[in-house]
Amino acid sequence: MRKVIGLCAAIVLAGAGTTALAQSSGYYDYGAPRALQWHIDGGYAATTGRTADYLSGGATIGGGFTLRPDPRSPFYLRADLNYSRFGATRELISIGEQANQTQIDDGTGDIVSLSLDGVLELPIGPRARAYFMGGVGGAYRRIDLTQTVGFGGYFCDAWYGYCGFGVVAGDILVQRTETTRFAWNAGAGLEFPMYGGRSWFIEARYDRMNTDVPTEFVPIRIGMRF
Repeated sequence: MRKVIGLCAAIVLAGAGTTALAQSSGYYDYGAPRALQWHIDGGYAATTGRTADYLSGGATIGGGFTLRPDPRSPFYLRADLNYSRFGATRELISIGEQANQTQIDDGTGDIVSLSLDGVLELPIGPRARAYFMGGVGGAYRRIDLTQTVGFGGYFCDAWYGYCGFGVVAGDILVQRTETTRFAWNAGAGLEFPMYGGRSWFIEARYDRMNTDVPTEFVPIRIGMRF
């Protein structure tokens, strides 16, 4: 958790230099905030804690909207729908091979999360703002372990209980686990306005899914609000 706090602090501090550049360029201009804005984002998600033993970091993409009941208030609500894909580590593949008594060549972990956050926005200069957020939601996690087969290749598929020679090339599913659980998150970011009411932002967020062994990862995203 200390690494996450340090990362969020680094993003906010790094924004001070970007703010100075934005001031000199004259490109950014806030204008009046709108009650409803949409956003899209994407980036890299680093696994942390025990999750890093089984899943490697991967890509993340998503979007959502912000709702400001009072446009003059520094508080607003934000809803997000995000998808992240991770790779299976050698340790997870080894566990799968032992459990299924067959060779496993690869694996993936997919997480779809829906969250509702409260956000506090703080000006750090005339042309940039920092924000801090935290909220709750739900997440769906699917982990697939696969075996690669080719023409004439002998394989055993414990998922279907079949052993034989492959007749098609590609990956076959050996094991799949699916879980839906409560999730929560906390993070921080920087937002830089553009003309026409749009803005771009960079943020880091700690996401935790309450699986039996907590699923923890830190998405670092860059996005556009419009």
